[in-house]
Amino acid sequence: MVDEMRSHSTEWLCRERDELVHRQRTLRTREPAVLRVLDERGKVDVTVGSGGDSARTLREKVETARALEPLQEIGAVACAGGFSDAQLGEVVKLADEESDAEWARRAPNIDPADLARLARKATKPSSEDSRARYEARSLRMWWTSDKAMLHVRGQLPDVIGAEFEATITKLTESMRPSKGRTWDSFEHRAADALFALCGASDAGDDTPALAPRPVLQVHVPLCGPAEIAGVPIADSLLEQVRANATIEPVVVEDGEVIAVGRRAPALSPKIDRAVLLRDGQCRMPGCARRRGLEVHHLVPRSEGGTDEIANLAAVCASHHRLLVPHGRRALVGNPNVPDGLALVDVTERAPP
Repeated sequence: MVDEMRSHSTEWLCRERDELVHRQRTLRTREPAVLRVLDERGKVDVTVGSGGDSARTLREKVETARALEPLQEIGAVACAGGFSDAQLGEVVKLADEESDAEWARRAPNIDPADLARLARKATKPSSEDSRARYEARSLRMWWTSDKAMLHVRGQLPDVIGAEFEATITKLTESMRPSKGRTWDSFEHRAADALFALCGASDAGDDTPALAPRPVLQVHVPLCGPAEIAGVPIADSLLEQVRANATIEPVVVEDGEVIAVGRRAPALSPKIDRAVLLRDGQCRMPGCARRRGLEVHHLVPRSEGGTDEIANLAAVCASHHRLLVPHGRRALVGNPNVPDGLALVDVTERAPP
């Protein structure tokens, strides 16, 4: 077949490809319609793959079919071959019945990645959404059969992912070659940076230490959710991050930077040190971690809490996400007393 194609002119091949793409798109539009009816009849099991699709791909197709049904204008463009599969999968997340006609007109000319970005910005994540991301965190490790190489695979949510990326990137970029030597690849240096972090964690475990304060650039649009590393962040999580990162606010409108604010930590280093000296370890019951601690507001600022040391406690990073305002648990009591704090469900604490 390739030899046959070589006998045609370039212009003919371009026209042929355009026609093939159009026919393929038109034909593939029938699949969501078929899936929608099978879904209504309970004949689609999205927990297992089917027809060569993985379970995840099948679930995404069913979700697209459900969302597409009320979008008549977008459906018409799809039937005419106006959307790629990637564009169609993203535009149905972005459009509703009111904006159906607008996105039917605009979306065919927008890159799928840009449509995905617009869809993420359309809805502000709730605390429940953010907790679901955290529950989806994972890390898998397995050795090759000859035990020569360890494979690593995982996923980290929103702020944790942004902090990990920023830390590894900073360490990687600092690994400069000796004078006269060539630069090693970024991938090699990143692996060395991760190994260096593992070595650093063993040093001085008995010495209380706060977690390194990451520098996070927060994009704040005129409307919609704030973003870190392009990921929309729930207000409750952003409030929790505020006390343990150096924040650089960036005001944006339609993706364009309007103003860049002053980079500054929310809490002074003096307050950080005072909390660390007083607590010495994570204040969550049963946890004795002494390194990588973060400062937690017992009463969140959004509920009238202050930055006074009597409202602050040291907790480890893994437990911090479980506490208010982002989590469903709360530390209550007097942090100035060694046994003055108790862990309760958020529904059990007294009003601030």
